[in-house]
Amino acid sequence: MQTAALPTESELRLAAQRALLDEVPPRLRSVSFDIANDGRLRGRFEFDGDPTDEERECASVVMTNIVAALSPSISITEEFLFNPFPQRRNFLHIPVFARNEDAWNIWTASYGKDQEGRL
Repeated sequence: MQTAALPTESELRLAAQRALLDEVPPRLRSVSFDIANDGRLRGRFEFDGDPTDEERECASVVMTNIVAALSPSISITEEFLFNPFPQRRNFLHIPVFARNEDAWNIWTASYGKDQEGRL
């Protein structure tokens, strides 16, 4: 049985950046990865609130597109975390996306609030 070589960090970052195009919902705070020695790819998606089915689907599409770009033999694990702003994000070893949450921008004040502006 032939095993595929593990992707490099650069290959994973590039595949992830491509896969994230058009798949970043507004409440997604961060995306990060790690690769275990056995080749399992773990993707962590942190959301500003409990992720909806639609938000989970976006994350699953990202993972599917990464596997398609790298190797169909890669095993994956997806993590969907509820980690509301302003809590610190919990990145895995290879971060590929982080929402801008700096105090200087006008939209940071809306993070963590519902449609009516309540926390």
